[in-house]
Amino acid sequence: MKTPLLAILSCMALSCTQKNKKKFGQVSDYPAIKDSSLFIKNLRQTFDLDIHESPEQQAGEKITVFKKVKINGSDQDYYFVEYDWKTGPNSGYPWKNQLLLTQEGKLVKILSAERYEFVSIFPKQNPYLLATSVTAHGNGGHEIYKITADSLEDIYGGNVRTYDAHEDNKIYEPYELQLKIKDYNNDGFNDIAFTGKLVLIQRRTPDGLWYDNLTIDGREIKYSVDNPYKKIPVEYIFLYDQKTGHFKPKGDYREIEN
Repeated sequence: MKTPLLAILSCMALSCTQKNKKKFGQVSDYPAIKDSSLFIKNLRQTFDLDIHESPEQQAGEKITVFKKVKINGSDQDYYFVEYDWKTGPNSGYPWKNQLLLTQEGKLVKILSAERYEFVSIFPKQNPYLLATSVTAHGNGGHEIYKITADSLEDIYGGNVRTYDAHEDNKIYEPYELQLKIKDYNNDGFNDIAFTGKLVLIQRRTPDGLWYDNLTIDGREIKYSVDNPYKKIPVEYIFLYDQKTGHFKPKGDYREIEN
């Protein structure tokens, strides 16, 4: 007899298997969506998309992308769909999903990215899928995906924030660090880096307290985004590992705070 825990795990595994077996029949609409309302309804039902419904969401929802793509790791065509419902609670930000589907309409992966891009890193190879994940507060980072055994595999070993628009004590300029592709270690394979500036909008005392104003000779200095304390160039480099096919950090990129 199974224990309750094993029974729960079995049910969860069965549920995941059943979801992966579901097919979204309206991939046959490609390249044009015949009925966008029906397309959205069936997409949500087929893959159990968790959407916060409201009059504003219903008025603004739309399919912003429906196209065929190729992704590194496979020569197969896939369907890429982005469903954007525009508004909702902060916990559901960015209020959009990107779905990668097989040619048969089976689900490969559901993403919830603020922005995506198909990036060519290696010459004469299919592009990788880069996704920028961001919270409602403006904190975030990146994933870089390839196809492995009919699944999406994140091959970016990032250990540092690469998106920061949260005006606490620092932000990035630009908010999303720029992706740079270059062979940094001269091994014949391209590596990647995220570059930009770390903008300190507060200072820090020796004992670790942040502050945003300072009085010098009776003159008050107020630090802000428009009047930052300091801008520091940053370049977070990730080297390509031929054995694993992943990008690994060149160094220990702890955030600069002073």
